[in-house]
Amino acid sequence: MNRLSREIVESKQALFQGDKEASSTADEVIFLRLPKVKALTGLSKSSLYELIRDNNFPAPIHLGPRTVAWVSSEVRQWAAERISTSRAAASQMSSRRMPQRALGEAWASSKRYA
Repeated sequence: MNRLSREIVESKQALFQGDKEASSTADEVIFLRLPKVKALTGLSKSSLYELIRDNNFPAPIHLGPRTVAWVSSEVRQWAAERISTSRAAASQMSSRRMPQRALGEAWASSKRYA
């Protein structure tokens, strides 16, 4: 490989390395359209917009007159918060004693339509 070819390869590698570093920064913004947001959250369109109205989900960004998208980092942060809230509630529920029916099986068989 001659000197010029080596310099070209090295400069391409440097550019590629710079792209890698730039893409891993927090300044990178990725927009998600509705189908992707629905897939990530497992929620329907109407559920998402109801959560947005109640200020419980990030609002979309207007990209054009008839186009909206959500910021990926905001959606992922919402999902992480939802997971931690759910886990905390589950751990509190497991520490409580659940009520037991006084009659047990006799209660179920005493029902007319059981």
